[in-house]
Amino acid sequence: MAGLGPLLASLVAMDVAAFARRLKRNAILYAFMLVFLLTAYVLAVAALAVYLGQMWGLPMALLAVAGGALVLALIILLWVMMENRAEERRKREAAAASSNKALMVTAAISALPLVMKSRPLLLVGVAAGLGFLLTRNMGMASRDTDEPAE
Repeated sequence: MAGLGPLLASLVAMDVAAFARRLKRNAILYAFMLVFLLTAYVLAVAALAVYLGQMWGLPMALLAVAGGALVLALIILLWVMMENRAEERRKREAAAASSNKALMVTAAISALPLVMKSRPLLLVGVAAGLGFLLTRNMGMASRDTDEPAE
């Protein structure tokens, strides 16, 4: 076991070094890709402006390109705002469900000493728990087999 420690340390060091090399290489390549992508985007927008400039004149073409970019930016902004609002709603619902579960667990734990002292209440609690588990498992089993026949 004493020889295992240095072996694991060298294995971790090799993986970290390889990961660092790969990360550095990918960062450089992604930076080059981003430069070329931005160049292609700028040239495409310039080509669109030149094309529209031949049809409508240069000021109208530049206004059309700028207006299109503004409309796209507003659409993306609205999309992001709707996604954020939906995510916040899901978080609130999850927190509410979690707090309800925590409240039920707290109530059950506080009632546990009373139930443990009383034999009839203990039997009723066990029967109710088993009934809950059976109905829950039967519900899951019926959901699995409720597929439409072809």
